[in-house]
Amino acid sequence: MKDKPFDFHGSKFTIKVLSSETDYKYTVLDIFHPPNLGPALHTHPKGSETFCIIDGDYRFILDGKSILGRPGDTIFVPKETPHRFEVGPKGGHAIVISPPELEFYFFKVGELLVKGQVSYEEESSIGKKYGQVFLDNTKHWS
Repeated sequence: MKDKPFDFHGSKFTIKVLSSETDYKYTVLDIFHPPNLGPALHTHPKGSETFCIIDGDYRFILDGKSILGRPGDTIFVPKETPHRFEVGPKGGHAIVISPPELEFYFFKVGELLVKGQVSYEEESSIGKKYGQVFLDNTKHWS
């Protein structure tokens, strides 16, 4: 699972640091996102999330406010803060420091996506188990 790229809704994810390596404080992901995609509005009850943008533009909706992130920017999302993002038209690359165990949500959904479509309900259930709580299903990776 670690250091082996996998597909998640068209994005290339690589888990760089497992939660187990940080005493379950955080995980680190290296993500290449395709253009114009992003998750539905969600929160993380297990911890904060930090996006270090390497390439591309990202538009975040963070607690109802719009924030544009560009290469070199760091976007901090406090624990339990409603947020979503959409990658710009050229795609993007970010290093993401995520709450503990979130790598399992991405990896497990990625495994299911290889086998076929995953319903929003199924993905939401997996997400809730690992700390990705969806607040709606609009604009979810579409």
